[in-house]
Amino acid sequence: MRRSLSLLVVPALVAGLLSAPLIAEAQVAEEPDHGPITVKAGYGEADATWHVGAGAGQYSRKSPDNVINSVSGGDVDPHGHSIAQQDSYGVHSRLSYRAIVVQDAEGDQVAVVKSDSYLAQDYLLRRAAQILLLDGSGISYDEIFHMASHNHSSPYYFTPSPGPWVFQDAFDIRAFEYHARAMADAIRAAEGAMVPARMGATTVQHNLFKGMIQRKGISDDGTPRGYPDDFGDLGLSVIRFDDMSNAAAPKPLATLINFGQHPEGLDDHDLITGDFVAPLERFVERETGAPLVFGQGDVGSAEAGPGRPDLVAELGIPARWSHAGHAQGERGAYLLASDVAEAWRQIGAGTPLVPFSGDFDVAAGNAFVAGPYSHPYPSVNACRTETTLEGRPGVGTAAECTRGPQGPQPDPQLWEKLKAAGVPIPDNYDTPSYFALEENFRLKLQAFKMGEVLLASCACEAQVDLILNFESRANEVQGDIWDGFDWTSENRLPQTGEVLPARMSCTQENPPDGNWTCTRNPNDPRPRAVLGSFEATDYEYRRMKAQIHNDAAGWDAAENIVQALSEPFDTSKIYGNFTKEELSPAEGYKLAVGVGHGGDYNGYTVSYREYQSWDDYRKSLTSYGPHTADYMVTRMVQLAASLNGVPQPELEADIARGLPDEGRQVAMSTALGATSLAAWEAWTKALPADKGPVGEAIDQPEGIKRFDAATFKWRGGSNATDNPVVRVERLVDGAWTRYADSSGEVQTKVEFPDGANAFVDTYSGDQEWIWTANFEAFNAHPAGIGSTPEGEYRFVVEGTHRPAPAADLVDYDLESKPFTVTAWNGIAVRDLTVGPDGSISFDVDTSYPKTYESEFPYIRSSGETPGGDDVVKNDELGKPFCTTCSFRPWASSGTVTSATVTIEHPSGKTDTVPATCDGTSCHAQATLHPNDRVYVESGGVVDSYGEVNGDRSDEVVVAPGTPAQNAPGKGPTGTSEPVIDGWAHADIQAAGR
Repeated sequence: MRRSLSLLVVPALVAGLLSAPLIAEAQVAEEPDHGPITVKAGYGEADATWHVGAGAGQYSRKSPDNVINSVSGGDVDPHGHSIAQQDSYGVHSRLSYRAIVVQDAEGDQVAVVKSDSYLAQDYLLRRAAQILLLDGSGISYDEIFHMASHNHSSPYYFTPSPGPWVFQDAFDIRAFEYHARAMADAIRAAEGAMVPARMGATTVQHNLFKGMIQRKGISDDGTPRGYPDDFGDLGLSVIRFDDMSNAAAPKPLATLINFGQHPEGLDDHDLITGDFVAPLERFVERETGAPLVFGQGDVGSAEAGPGRPDLVAELGIPARWSHAGHAQGERGAYLLASDVAEAWRQIGAGTPLVPFSGDFDVAAGNAFVAGPYSHPYPSVNACRTETTLEGRPGVGTAAECTRGPQGPQPDPQLWEKLKAAGVPIPDNYDTPSYFALEENFRLKLQAFKMGEVLLASCACEAQVDLILNFESRANEVQGDIWDGFDWTSENRLPQTGEVLPARMSCTQENPPDGNWTCTRNPNDPRPRAVLGSFEATDYEYRRMKAQIHNDAAGWDAAENIVQALSEPFDTSKIYGNFTKEELSPAEGYKLAVGVGHGGDYNGYTVSYREYQSWDDYRKSLTSYGPHTADYMVTRMVQLAASLNGVPQPELEADIARGLPDEGRQVAMSTALGATSLAAWEAWTKALPADKGPVGEAIDQPEGIKRFDAATFKWRGGSNATDNPVVRVERLVDGAWTRYADSSGEVQTKVEFPDGANAFVDTYSGDQEWIWTANFEAFNAHPAGIGSTPEGEYRFVVEGTHRPAPAADLVDYDLESKPFTVTAWNGIAVRDLTVGPDGSISFDVDTSYPKTYESEFPYIRSSGETPGGDDVVKNDELGKPFCTTCSFRPWASSGTVTSATVTIEHPSGKTDTVPATCDGTSCHAQATLHPNDRVYVESGGVVDSYGEVNGDRSDEVVVAPGTPAQNAPGKGPTGTSEPVIDGWAHADIQAAGR
């Protein structure tokens, strides 16, 4: 498969994307010879920002505040959106369902849907399908491919299974119904917008906004486990749809991407947010003209980062994404969007992996398969049996194995003796988790075909080995199967064919059965890539290799059931990570895409080697035992083959075994849907009227300079009826034009009622609901994100309220008074000196403010150094940075582009001379006379962002009797490399090589 490296794009990004706004107008290549257009496609979207007051995701604190504040007089959400978590107080960026519906000439169709949810759950999907059916939609349950972003900072209330409640909040049937309706709305909108269309697809590599959470370490037997920090599935798959209603002039329709990075960049900030996905959608749409639908691959591997801290640091960005704040999330999204755009343009230029076509087959494949014969039930809390037998027993708690202190060991070699004797003791023991975590007693697997593109999901939080193995077995390329990462051997990437050198060099003492010593490979130049060293016996070394590379075929065969969960002592008989079967060129796909968190939730899923290495949280969530990954992938590959007409009797048998559970699931989902419908209708009709006048301004915005924020307050509906969408418009050539939106550029918050009167005031209709919108004016870093230009702006609000009890909701619209944004004038000019030869020098400080006074609790600063306050953190290179100083990615300083010195003569006449600046030092040469006054006037220094010095510098008076000095025309000069937003071209080009 062909990929272009993102590092090769970096110099172009600096010259274009990173130093200037993304391209203003989408360019679509005209291709008169486009072939027949028989396919139709449509895009639809629905807002899914559940009400303010709900807990904002996994990191929200567990809190009894509603009870305490009702007595103490604190803030209270009278509508009880949060059950066990801290109430959210506002919205950083909107959440959405985004759908692409594709239909072929025969009427076969698929609906690919993205959500900002923590998990994908089958009950929710079935409820959305019920709504679609009742509304007369042609899209059925089996045709929906739901991809959850695994957002850790969005409200999650959608599953009656109590396991996720430990990490999130308890099930709320109101939120369940709300989200099912939103998903159905997005699908209906896409279905109703279908037009003749074409599709093309490709992949590029992206390794800047990426990380590896399953870090390197040593397994129980002393061999290495995990992965290098810079490793992962770096493949960014981009699928482009164009509107071919006018085939002579195609128009962008939608872009579907898949990339292994999930939204976990925040802490307990109590703002509902789309994390990095919201600005990613904004960047891609503004560049390409097409909305973005986001899915992800090795989601279980990548939540930290970055994979290339060395390169990110050279770009001048803090080298950290996880738990690093909104500004870092937007920076990472921008870097990722740049490579999405590069792939999108490659498709348009006719150089993709899958060329444009408007005539291809569409098919949806679904398989609810029963669990393995040897491990038929879903489970959690897996513990290593060997460690327990060695005197340190383990018990599953909160989805992991918890062990006590080391106890006595009657026979330290008992495990080895039992293994050598062939006693089939399971290597791990676990706890059944059906209903506690999984909603189904089976695995939901999906494979959706769009011509030469295949999307497939394990309904799991997929680890990198699972994704790479699936893609290598389902593609049309032969012999590129990915067995799993191996520290001690070369690793050939299946998508690119690139051979990665071994991370560790190993030597054996006294072959053929002596001990092995492995150290870092001196020929591996990659940073932070390896463990220091390890030693292992020959048996331990061979077992490690066998666990990765041996063929897994047959591990669950009938004759092996008794021993399937017990690893053989003979390493040649170990069933390794994956089965070696792959699709033939006729059966395979040009682009096979593995999707994590799709359709349902079967837990985190690690490879066999990782499962057997140690007790770990991620291993403990791997639901069907040590071979879960292979069981899933093998059947996903079979499902993919079936879409190309190849019979799959093994898969059909597994589906048949699971059919009894389908009856239970249908009955449960039908009852749940009826209950949620009734609960929603009853709750909404019981809500009181909102106190008016609604849509009335309370506080108008004031003019600001850059590095401050404008706010607007108004009276709206309650948090149960209103969740206003706010944009900021700019006056351009006498017309108001959209400038910023609710994708993270404009934030909102609500003021909750106080104390014991909250419920009485709300349900009597006597509670005012005051909303606030916030808009930061700033200079961006990277510059291409878009600094705020000077000018005139206004807020525009769209909200809803309830005018009377049980009445339908009514829309309201509101515009603020205009406010101005002007340049920051805080550049400081210091230490002006004048030499006897007419030389003039001074220092300039262009350091920008780091934060501002805000009504939003998120915005705060604890100074320059890390300490007890968590708002300052260290990046991956140990440098401190503030995570909560701003919502947007502010630049820290500018580069002086012009400086002028003023010379005021005793006569009152003034002259000006230019100065040249090298960094913060500026120099000029002038003809000076006695009693001349020398200074830098206000506005005399301008930086690369247009900021100026507001104050005139101190002046220097030329001493009486000093002879006049003739200026030679130029003073001391210090030339510097051209810089864009502090990023020297030479530095970026060097980084890009």
